[in-house]
Amino acid sequence: MRDSGLRTLPVVKDGKLAGIITTRHIMRVTSTRSNVPVSGLMIPPRLTSTPDESLAKIAEDIVDFEVSMAPVVKSRSDQTLVGVVRLEDILRYIAKAPLSSKLKIGEIMSKKVVGCSPDDDIPRIWTLMEETKYSGLPVTRYDKRKHITEVIGVVTRSDIIRSGATRMSEESGKGRVKRSPSVESIMRTPPIVASPGMPVAEAIDLMIKRNVGRLPVVEGGALVGIVARSDIVRAWL
Repeated sequence: MRDSGLRTLPVVKDGKLAGIITTRHIMRVTSTRSNVPVSGLMIPPRLTSTPDESLAKIAEDIVDFEVSMAPVVKSRSDQTLVGVVRLEDILRYIAKAPLSSKLKIGEIMSKKVVGCSPDDDIPRIWTLMEETKYSGLPVTRYDKRKHITEVIGVVTRSDIIRSGATRMSEESGKGRVKRSPSVESIMRTPPIVASPGMPVAEAIDLMIKRNVGRLPVVEGGALVGIVARSDIVRAWL
């Protein structure tokens, strides 16, 4: 998962879908329980699809269920796994649609932004991501001279996992690690951002290439909104 950037994997037994496992479940395993098998952590998939279902229906379900992928089984009665449809696959399809080159990010972005400070510690931010189900957060700082909130970096779930800080945060909660790293030590700089006038197709390309699920929207140096993959899918639907 760390090497590929994938957050969810199907679990297969004898060719049939047995469940799924996510980074959330794996990261809850501490050093004292590191020998737990996948079967001890996997859960039933919230969503499955079949080859004859429309892409629009799958996209709508993925957004509604707030998951990143849908395992594709042979049929409802035959749970043989034949593939997966990931949110990234849907975005690549949407990027080719004529609407994606005409529609601008400013038309679909959310103006309500949840961010964090560079001084926040990782356990707090990981918990915030768990509660909100956000894959990443903009790291912001208020410029008193300009009277604007600036984006100085971005921290994603993948960044935290790659740094090993998630495991440290789990251990710190049990008293085995006294101090956790701050967001500043792992955040991406310069920040990966979009502008209100950016075409949706360009934003999709940026999300896929940089493996981010959300883009802060910046205008005149100030944070004015945020756009997520689910916002793009909803606009396409």
